[in-house]
Amino acid sequence: MVVYGLWVATLCLSSFTVVVYVFGNGNLGENCNNTFTPACKTVYRARATCFACLTWLALFLAWELTDFRGSFFRLRPWSKLPYCVYRIWRNQFLFWAVIAGFVTIFPTLYIPVINHEVFKQDGISWEWGIVFVAALLFFSGVETWKGIKRFYFRRRERRNLDGEDLEARTGVRPSSAMVEFHVR
Repeated sequence: MVVYGLWVATLCLSSFTVVVYVFGNGNLGENCNNTFTPACKTVYRARATCFACLTWLALFLAWELTDFRGSFFRLRPWSKLPYCVYRIWRNQFLFWAVIAGFVTIFPTLYIPVINHEVFKQDGISWEWGIVFVAALLFFSGVETWKGIKRFYFRRRERRNLDGEDLEARTGVRPSSAMVEFHVR
């Protein structure tokens, strides 16, 4: 969880920094937490970009953590659909909670009273590109971390077994029907 948190924090802070210092003029404004002035436009847009990144990445993390080691994009051999579609739809409550999270971003960014007075941010336009790039980097980082964990635990299990058969170790032999099921 520490790795996921650090990765999300890095991406969110990077999105803020890119909007302010790379595409903006580096001016953070003055007294922006009390009143909105034209000098605060850059920092308000950077806050909105960071907020959108944080919200999206937290929602994607909820889907990613349905399996701590397995890839979210793993294909099922018996289906034409990726496993992520099956996994997302299987947990209906999580599915609709994530969809509601995606929908609530837009009122907080684009309704003027809510975004300026409550959240101290402004609507974004081209900054959505930064959010999409952060989402892609998030998925690549999380899938890389999961791949490292799979590799580590497979090696550890091989070392612990020392060539011994797992079923022989447990004393349980699979039935022929179970073997046929796993072969398909």
